[in-house]
Amino acid sequence: MRMSIKSNAPELQKGLDALVNKQMPFAISLATNMSIQRSRDEHLRLEYRKFFTMRNKAWFNQVHSIRNSTAAHVRRTGVALAAIQRSSLPSPPGTRKKSVQRAAFSDFMEKHVNGGIKVPTGGTKKIAVPIEGNVTRRKGGAKAGAVNKSLRPKTVMGSGKGAVIESKGKTLLVRKIGRGGKRVQPLYTLKQSVQIKGGYNPERAVRRGMRQFFQPMMKRAMIRALKTAKLR
Repeated sequence: MRMSIKSNAPELQKGLDALVNKQMPFAISLATNMSIQRSRDEHLRLEYRKFFTMRNKAWFNQVHSIRNSTAAHVRRTGVALAAIQRSSLPSPPGTRKKSVQRAAFSDFMEKHVNGGIKVPTGGTKKIAVPIEGNVTRRKGGAKAGAVNKSLRPKTVMGSGKGAVIESKGKTLLVRKIGRGGKRVQPLYTLKQSVQIKGGYNPERAVRRGMRQFFQPMMKRAMIRALKTAKLR
């Protein structure tokens, strides 16, 4: 009995190389998207908590909206582009929104990055700074973290129980409580302006996350790309 074995290793290797090259844009795009998601949810969230109280996860995601890379853009340009930005801004060319999210106004956060002075807006003469512990906030739902409607400055003043008083050199918005409204509960400190020091650095946090996550995510993405590839 005779056996004849022929090897097509060169052709097989050529086919595998072609398959890898074909799937590379998908893998790079996928790795970029997985890495930027982890960077936002871990490193950026830690940076955020240094400067702000995390009251509403949904609002945090709206303010730091992810625009994913697309494989088509990688194939066309050779560049994987993804972004974390305000939800109200248009997506950069070559990216797409990760999911449909309601836009959240976040222009004021620029001052927390660069520093600056916050002044009254909307026709008001002073800024009402909540006195924590006296001003309660919503615990759940889409508006978690927002001041309860009954304790908003306009609501309190419109109820007939609100008053503005001077106490120890401070201007306070208070609510009359108790029988006959003889006692008052301070709710807000009223100020002409508020100095914001700045220092919030989301870019640094995201760069740190991308350095940590991209290499392991690229390995996972390449395995997935080859598993889902069409051999013919």
